[in-house]
Amino acid sequence: MRDGALRLGVLGAARIATGGIMPAAARTDAVEVVAVASRGGKKVREVREAAPEAALFEDYESFLKEAEIEAVYVPLPNSMHVEWTLRALEAGKHVLCEKPFSLDVEGAEKAVEAAKSAGLALMEGFMYRFHPQMVRLAECLGDGVIGEVRQAIAEFGHRIDDPEDVRIIGSLGGGSLGDVGCYCVSGLRLVFGSEPRRASAFGRFTEDGADEEFAGILEFDGGTGLVSCGASSARRERLEIVGTDGRVTLDAPFRPDKSGGMMEIRRGDEVTTERFEQSDPYRLELEEFACAIREGRDPAVGPQEILGNARAVEALLESARSGGESRGV
Repeated sequence: MRDGALRLGVLGAARIATGGIMPAAARTDAVEVVAVASRGGKKVREVREAAPEAALFEDYESFLKEAEIEAVYVPLPNSMHVEWTLRALEAGKHVLCEKPFSLDVEGAEKAVEAAKSAGLALMEGFMYRFHPQMVRLAECLGDGVIGEVRQAIAEFGHRIDDPEDVRIIGSLGGGSLGDVGCYCVSGLRLVFGSEPRRASAFGRFTEDGADEEFAGILEFDGGTGLVSCGASSARRERLEIVGTDGRVTLDAPFRPDKSGGMMEIRRGDEVTTERFEQSDPYRLELEEFACAIREGRDPAVGPQEILGNARAVEALLESARSGGESRGV
C-alpha cells in the first residue's frame, strides 16, 4: 500500500471504472484502489487486470463496511447514483460519483446535505474539467480574449446500437442528456460563469422514457447556450463560444483524452490555433479528489457544481417532456 494514498473503493465494475478510473489510479501516488465490488461473472477478470491487488466483494453492503476504504467511486447506472452515494456517505466514506450525479434536483440536494452534515467530500466525475485544454479555455475567457460571452453551442452525441446498454435504458436513468448531454450543460455553465435562469427543450423519447435525441436552450443573464446531444446518430463533439469581440471553437471539448484537442480563436481576421495532447484527465480528477479530502475542502466539481448541473438538467428534461414549455431553473 502506498504511503499517504487515498484508499479508494470502486462500487461496481462498469467499463468507465475498469477502463478509466482504475488504470488512472495506477498512474498516480495520490490514490490506490484497495477494494472493488462486482457482481461476479466475466467482469472479475477485467477488475483483476485493472487492480490486481484490490480486495473483491460481491456484496455491496459488505463492501461499504470495509474499514480499509476511505472513499468510494460510484460508476453504477444513473438511477442508482444517488441511492448508493447516500449509502456510502452513511458508511462514512467520501464519494466521487460518475456523471450525471443526478437527473433531478431532489436527489442532488439530499446527497449534498448528507455530505455536508457528515463532513465528507462529494464530487461529480466530470474529468474533462481537469484537461489542460479546458483550463486554458477558462483562462482565455477570464482574460476577455473574445469579450463578453453572448452565445455558446455545445454538441455531443454518438450512436448506441446495443438496446441492453444501460446508457439508453430509461428505467435505469438512461438517455442522451444523462449520457453525453450533461457534459454540454456543464460546459455551458462553465463558459457563462453563472447559472441559467430558464430552459426550453425538445426531445425524441423511447417507450421507456429515454431520450434518443435532444435539443435545448439555456437562458443565462449574459446570453443563451444551446445543447445538442443524441444517442442514435453519428458521433459529434464541439463547443463554440461567441463573444462581443470574437469566438472560440473546440473540436473535442469533452473527450480530448481520446485523441487530443484543438482550440481555435478568431478575432476579426486574426486566427490563433492551439493544440493539446491527450493528457490524463482521469488521473487529474482523482488527484483533485484526493487533494480536496486531505485539505478538508470541497473538490473543484463539488456540491455547488453538482446542484447547478442537476437543476439545469432537470429543467431541460421537464421542458422536453412537456412539449417544449419553458421551465425555470
